[in-house]
Amino acid sequence: MLSVLNFCELINNCSMATQNKFTRSLFNPEEFTTTFELVPGQGSGGRRIDRLLDFARQAQADGRIKALSITDNPGGHPALAPHAIGSEVLRIGIQPLLHFSLKDKNRNQVESHLFLYHRQGFNNLLILGGDFPRPSYYGQARPVFDLDSVQTLRLMRDMEESTYRSDAPNRDQEFAPVSFHRGCVVSPFKMTEAEQVWQYAKLLYKVRAGAHFIITQLGYDVCKFEELASFLREQEIFMPVLANVFVPSLAVARYMSGGRVPGIVFPEKLLNAMEQEAQRGDREARLLRAAKLICVLRGLGFAGVHLGGNGLSFANVRFILDTAEQLAPDWDKFRAEVHFSVKDTWYLYPPSRPGACGTIRIALSPGRRRAAQLPPRFMHRLFFSPPNLSSRLFGGLCRLCAHSRAGTTLLCTLEKVLKGILFSCRMCGDCTLTESAYLCPQSGCPKNLLNGACGGSRYGACEVFPDRACFWVLVYNRAEKTTTLRQLGNLPHMTPKDWSLARTSSWINFYTGRDHHRLTSLSTKA
Repeated sequence: MLSVLNFCELINNCSMATQNKFTRSLFNPEEFTTTFELVPGQGSGGRRIDRLLDFARQAQADGRIKALSITDNPGGHPALAPHAIGSEVLRIGIQPLLHFSLKDKNRNQVESHLFLYHRQGFNNLLILGGDFPRPSYYGQARPVFDLDSVQTLRLMRDMEESTYRSDAPNRDQEFAPVSFHRGCVVSPFKMTEAEQVWQYAKLLYKVRAGAHFIITQLGYDVCKFEELASFLREQEIFMPVLANVFVPSLAVARYMSGGRVPGIVFPEKLLNAMEQEAQRGDREARLLRAAKLICVLRGLGFAGVHLGGNGLSFANVRFILDTAEQLAPDWDKFRAEVHFSVKDTWYLYPPSRPGACGTIRIALSPGRRRAAQLPPRFMHRLFFSPPNLSSRLFGGLCRLCAHSRAGTTLLCTLEKVLKGILFSCRMCGDCTLTESAYLCPQSGCPKNLLNGACGGSRYGACEVFPDRACFWVLVYNRAEKTTTLRQLGNLPHMTPKDWSLARTSSWINFYTGRDHHRLTSLSTKA
């Protein structure tokens, strides 16, 4: 993992051209960094955009907000592209932190946008997979998810370090290094063991892939915030973490409580408190609660907070920040007041009593359905694990069939029928069954994720199909019973799919060295 020394060296070696007020504050242990999230809607102008820009002007004049985070089609709905607002925010004199969502970009578009953002001076990017597209013009847009967040962070690091590679002849990196300060996201607020373990394992992937800082998903469980901090210390990861402080209105709290926001489980206790505040006509209660939460998070050692909330004016934000500064010396008194847990939440460090954050790590219990993977694993060892006789014979057959159209067609048809029945195979041509407990991510995960779960699951259910279990929850339940979180997080990350192999035989591609196995040695260096 990343030690204090080599992480500081990594930051110091970043291009001086990318240094700005936000990054200087974020990587200065003496400062507590505040960012605020802007959410552009549909349309290229109007009162909503005017209000956002007016907020930016007031934030710049105040000076305490170091960056304005700008969302990228949040909730899976189309909206004004983040660099449109980002350009104007930059001219106002405050740093934009652009969200970089991958749900609607293939890898060509990802690279194109990175060149665009670098050209325009957007040095701070938050890399996230994004919410699944929702119905819009003539129905639902087709999701892309060509690269996941881990693969994109690795791509950005390769572009920076001039280790970018291309499979096109004579087309390795031809451009000057492109540097960004790369942020990633993690949710410590998952309800089940499998979901939470994958969140932490994937965070380890992201760190190894080249993330520079972390922002949490929104949540209101102080013990979960502490759990994340404890996990990072245990893994010797000492990079800045911004804790998400979201200030909902009552209407939005009700909306989130209904399970309509991907990945969010809103505490019933907090909703009840907000209902009572509304009955009393107490409009400052939510602002005061946010200020106290900031105090607690600062006291717990977070590098800063990522503020957000619907309908907040800059006067509201000023009140929150002023109050947080006044109350800071007494932060420990407010723990219980701003702690809102959800019933039956799983903790990596279980609380010793209600509200008392734990320090002893619990033993994991993966592999509850491990037996389900035993038959396909036996068949894989029989035919795809040299140097046994059966695999040598089958490999020879695959190589022989590869030299004739008839042989290739025959083998492809046989593979499609057998794997279609057993695994709902989509014939991607680059099989990853062994890396996902013999479950197929192309048919089982709506986002086709290869490097662990997204953040959209709730109670172990899929973001897109709530009547199904999350694909990566199923993988966890099939894992070896001795699997540890560190082992999961240290697995080689899966490289992007080569879609030129689609509808070809993965058997032939395996034995002729065309699939992802040829890149295993490269990915282990991530």
